[in-house]
Amino acid sequence: MSANNTGNPKRGKKIVIILVTLVLILVAGVAFMVWPGNISRAQAQEIAVAHVGGGVAGWPDWDFEHFQRVWYVEVFYQNLVHSVYVNRSTGQVVRVEIDFWD
Repeated sequence: MSANNTGNPKRGKKIVIILVTLVLILVAGVAFMVWPGNISRAQAQEIAVAHVGGGVAGWPDWDFEHFQRVWYVEVFYQNLVHSVYVNRSTGQVVRVEIDFWD
């Protein structure tokens, strides 16, 4: 009797398909997170300053807030720091946090 160590070829194909699918999902997720959207950094700064009513905006950084891709903008106004979250697709202000400026 000879031993057949070739294994199940269908199992190997399934593993490859699963791995390729996982890699594609990962790449799509990363692309979704870093894609800037319709609103530029400069527009996000303008929206944040207008929402606060004045001040100086810091450099926007991308973030996730309430399952939305947002620009995170700090606006310094009247000895307060306003952390403004602007939706990267619509330009809508999602949330604002206010803290004292140290």
